Amino acid sequence: MFPELSEWWLGVALACLGALGFAGQYLFVRLGTVDGDVDHAVLIALGCNVAILAPPVAVRYEPPYVQLFSPTAALAFVAAGMVGMFAARILLFRSVDVLGANLTSPVVASNVLFATVIAVVVLGERLTPTHALGIVLVVAGVAIVSWETAAANGGRTLGEATALLALPIGAAAFIGVEPIFISIGLSAGTPVLPGLLLMAATASVAFVGYLAVRRSRSVLPPVTRSTGWLVAAGVSTTVGFLGYFGALSLAPVVLVVPLIQLAPLIVVVVSFVAFPRHLERLTWRVVASAVVVVVGASLVSLSG
Repeated sequence: MFPELSEWWLGVALACLGALGFAGQYLFVRLGTVDGDVDHAVLIALGCNVAILAPPVAVRYEPPYVQLFSPTAALAFVAAGMVGMFAARILLFRSVDVLGANLTSPVVASNVLFATVIAVVVLGERLTPTHALGIVLVVAGVAIVSWETAAANGGRTLGEATALLALPIGAAAFIGVEPIFISIGLSAGTPVLPGLLLMAATASVAFVGYLAVRRSRSVLPPVTRSTGWLVAAGVSTTVGFLGYFGALSLAPVVLVVPLIQLAPLIVVVVSFVAFPRHLERLTWRVVASAVVVVVGASLVSLSG
C-alpha cells in the first residue's frame, strides 16, 4: 500500500514539474526574444534538448543504440520530431514573440481539440457529451483570445486579430498530431528517453537545414544577453517532456492531464507577479481565456 501511495505522489510531483516546465518555456522565450532572434531561440532550445537527453541515454542503454528502434518506432519518432519539436516549435516561438506568452499559451493548449478531431474523423471514435462540452469551452477560450488580441492591437478588426492567431493555432495543430506518432513509437517497444532524443535530434537536423537553405543569417547563434533566457527555455521544455511522460508512467491519466493543462494559468500568474506590464498584457480577458481553455482541454483529454 505504501509503495503505491508513494508512486501516486511521485506522479503528481512529476506532472506539476511538467506543467512548470511547459510554462517556463513560454516565459523564457518571451524574455529571450525581446532583443533576441526567434530562429536562434529555436536552435538553442533544440540544442539544449539534445544535450540534456543524450547523456542519460548513453549511460542507461548499451550500444549500438539503433537496436532500441524498430523501423516502425524510428519512423514514428522521426515524424513526431518533425511535427512537434520542429514545425510546432517554430510557430510557437514566433507566436510568443508576436503575441506574448499570455495570449499564446491558452491557444496552444487547444491542441487536444485537434487530437480529438483526428480521432473522430479519421479513427471513427464517438464524440461524447463531455467531448462536446470541452470543445465548446476550448473554442470559447480561443474566441476570448481573439477579442483580447484585437483590443491589444488598436485599430485591428476582430477578423484581423483572429488572423494573428494562425501562429499559435498552427502550433496547436502540430502538437495535437504529435502524440499519435509518439504512441506508435512507444507501442513498438522503444523507451521514452531514446524516443525523445531521436525526436530532438531529428528536429535539430531539420532546423539547421532550414536555416542553411534560407541563407539569411548565420546558423550558429551569437552569444548575447538573451542567450541565458533561451537556454533556460530549452531546459524548461525538456523538463516539461520528462515530467509529463514520467507522470503518465506512475499516475493515472485522469490525474496527470489536468495538472499538465495548468501551464497557461502558471504563465498568467508568473507574468502578473514578475513581468513588467509593457512586456506582457494581462487583463480579465486573458485570465478568462486561460481558465476556460484549461477546463475545456482537461474535459476533452479526460473523455478521450
